[in-house]
Amino acid sequence: MTAGKTLFLSHVNSARPNDIGNGFLREFIKNGAVFLDYNEIYLKYGHSGSQKFIKDFIIKNGVKILIFAADPTSFHFPPEFFRKLQPHVFTVMMAGDTVYYFEARDKYYAGAMDLFIVYDSSDTVRIFQNLGGDAFLFMGAFDRTRYFKLENREKTIDVSFVGGLAGRKDRMEYVDYLAKNGVNVRVFGFGAPGGQVSQEQMVEIFNKSRINLNFTGANVPNRLAGNIPLPAGRKQAKGRIAEVALCGSFVLSEQAPDIEKMLRPEEEMAVFATKEELLEKTRFYLSNEREREAVAERGYQRAIRDFDVSLAIPKLLSEIEARRKSRKPGPPGISPGATFKKNFASYRMLCIIKFLKQLNFVFALEEFLVILKLGTLDFTQLYTFFIEEVVDKFPKTKTFVKKMILK
Repeated sequence: MTAGKTLFLSHVNSARPNDIGNGFLREFIKNGAVFLDYNEIYLKYGHSGSQKFIKDFIIKNGVKILIFAADPTSFHFPPEFFRKLQPHVFTVMMAGDTVYYFEARDKYYAGAMDLFIVYDSSDTVRIFQNLGGDAFLFMGAFDRTRYFKLENREKTIDVSFVGGLAGRKDRMEYVDYLAKNGVNVRVFGFGAPGGQVSQEQMVEIFNKSRINLNFTGANVPNRLAGNIPLPAGRKQAKGRIAEVALCGSFVLSEQAPDIEKMLRPEEEMAVFATKEELLEKTRFYLSNEREREAVAERGYQRAIRDFDVSLAIPKLLSEIEARRKSRKPGPPGISPGATFKKNFASYRMLCIIKFLKQLNFVFALEEFLVILKLGTLDFTQLYTFFIEEVVDKFPKTKTFVKKMILK
């Protein structure tokens, strides 16, 4: 790859408790890519100004490849912005959680790109290809300086799970079933008894657990789809499998499409489909240390070969370059539907709040004019934005709002 000719347009979220996404960023930069934080650019230049800045940067610097990796609920730019860039640059979108967001958001952005790289679902790849687009599955990779074997690997935890429990009835049912049947299981994360943990604490938990659980249910509501849950039984491959394996530890994962592309079931990890099977395999592997550790070691060897970000990103960049050289026509324009327009307009209110906090009334007005043009809003999202950006960040306001609610 020619240094400086690839632009990685993404966002650094320092509030994340783990290293997801940051490993990609560091490795892209190591391989010569230039990084721009789209959120910082947006706050500095506003809606139209940020688009002009990015386009001018691409043309001035002779950028050949633009890789866009955004938060899955962000709507900073309209899809047509990326389509208008195509005469100047090969455009790529990388996205995870497409099981949740493809229909509401991702397909409209990906439809304006030359290439769509999906982290979590071969079904998404197939659907997008059927729409006429170029796409492939990239199951993710992680930084081995952040995920690794500890020197002290004494197993002090029988069974653990690290992940959110709040609003996750399916996960709670599994955890409760194990506990009621005498299994000592410890749970960490948002809404869990152990609370949220840091990256370092998470790696320690992985290392010191005999069994690390991974749940794959994907039927929680999301605000982009009007808080309508996905169909019951929907599953999603999770990067947690690779994270645990890179720590040399044993994974017991709920079944899901595509997880066999990460580790081989029953050889490099164990899988279950029901709570009864979960209990059966938990008891078996707790009682059979030698077999458990053999599976974990095979998983570790596979992970350091296939999910080390320092090896995966150069291969990914080579594949992107090959597709750039054999560039195919993109999919026919996918016109944004009513749900996308409502989400895009509602996101303008979040931007307005941020600009008003900066006392930047010109940029706030620009966002308001976009809303007027679209003529739609999701008031549930507006309430969420107000709570997140105003109430939660200003204690006095939070106290006042609580008093008003309690009156």
